[in-house]
Amino acid sequence: QSLVEEQQSQLNQYECAAGQCVSELQKAQLQVQSLQAKIHQSEAKNMKLQEKLNEMECELRSIRQAAQSQERTIQDLTESISTKDNEAQELYQLMEEQNTTLCKLREMVHRNQLGVSESLTLAQLQGELVGVQSSLFSLGLELEASQRSLRQSQRQGDDLSRFKERLNADLQEVQQHREVTEKHNQVSVSQQCDLPLCHLQHSIDDKFRCVEEREGQVRRLQLALREKERDLERLRCILSNNEETITSLDALVRGKELELEQAAEAYRNLQWLKQQSEEKEKNTLREKDTIISQLQTALQTHSQEAQVTHARTHAHTLLSLPAGPTEVVEELKARLALKEKLFQELLSDRSRQSNEHQAQVQNMLNTLSSKDQYLQVGHVAGIVIVMEMQCNGVHNKKLSTSSFSLSLSLSLSLSSLSLSLSCFSLRTTRTEQLVSEYNHLNDALRAEKRLYQNLTCTQVW
Repeated sequence: QSLVEEQQSQLNQYECAAGQCVSELQKAQLQVQSLQAKIHQSEAKNMKLQEKLNEMECELRSIRQAAQSQERTIQDLTESISTKDNEAQELYQLMEEQNTTLCKLREMVHRNQLGVSESLTLAQLQGELVGVQSSLFSLGLELEASQRSLRQSQRQGDDLSRFKERLNADLQEVQQHREVTEKHNQVSVSQQCDLPLCHLQHSIDDKFRCVEEREGQVRRLQLALREKERDLERLRCILSNNEETITSLDALVRGKELELEQAAEAYRNLQWLKQQSEEKEKNTLREKDTIISQLQTALQTHSQEAQVTHARTHAHTLLSLPAGPTEVVEELKARLALKEKLFQELLSDRSRQSNEHQAQVQNMLNTLSSKDQYLQVGHVAGIVIVMEMQCNGVHNKKLSTSSFSLSLSLSLSLSSLSLSLSCFSLRTTRTEQLVSEYNHLNDALRAEKRLYQNLTCTQVW
């Protein structure tokens, strides 16, 4: 019985131990199940974290691509700015070349004022005008090219601003998403995932700093672009002012060319009138020489006849023959009347020719005075235009060249007019000489008439 009791007590102990083991096994199973559930939860969390990491990596890739594209746009902007700088330098060089050409024009005009002929100055001025027009055309083409490049740069700037807006929106979304992920990670992510998330956050912060630096560079480039656009606007204004001055100078040159053509036509007309007057003077001189030779021969014959008649009358008076002298006196009277008629006709012709010549000279003087007044008015108008342009502040070099050209053309026209006036003064002196010769002939005729009257008186006595 004692053995049975011991065995029963041992069985009871074994049963208690088995119950404890079963309860411990159940507890262990429950712990295992809870651990499995935790493992599943951690795996799910790890999957979510991996997905978030993949999303963050995608966002980082997109940010890198955006930064690369932004760097490319920045490089394009720097290249466009460099091209704009080159264009501005070329425009400055062209302006300097124009200034040098204008200085050369001034020097050429000054040399022409010192003694170069009119035809050479006109040809040189026309050549320089053609060169200035060609340079103006090239400047217009370059201005159009710069305007096109400016439009392209403006379009690029608009595209860049749009891209910047999109990038800012994406960055805001990324920041919001980052804030949400940070909050979510602070609540749900375990301590094991804190380190890679911190690294990711640091990398994202670095990327944002890089993006902010890129934005600062973009802003600086935009400011540089605005400055370049302002410089281009200034250059455009300068080019427009140059075009206006060149057009005004072209108009002045055309006006002066027209005035020179008119002066040349007037000079040709004056030369033609001079030739006609010279021909008329030659004809009148020939007629005068022939008439003078005829008068000299007539005077010689009449002097011989007077001597013969005087000898005859003296002989008749000595011989006291009354019949002869009366016939001689009648013949002398008839000849004297014919000579008076001839001299009166000659004097009337000469007076008519001298009146016509004086009328022509007066007409020429009137035309010259009108031309002189016209040129003086044109000179005054050109000086007034030049003074107005100088007061308005337009380029003094081009104005000086225009004033030099105006003074040159006016001096040439005035010199031609002075030559024509000197020719007319010579013609007037010649007419005065002709009038003096006519007076001498009249005096000779009067002396001859007195001689015949004395002869008649001696014959009557």
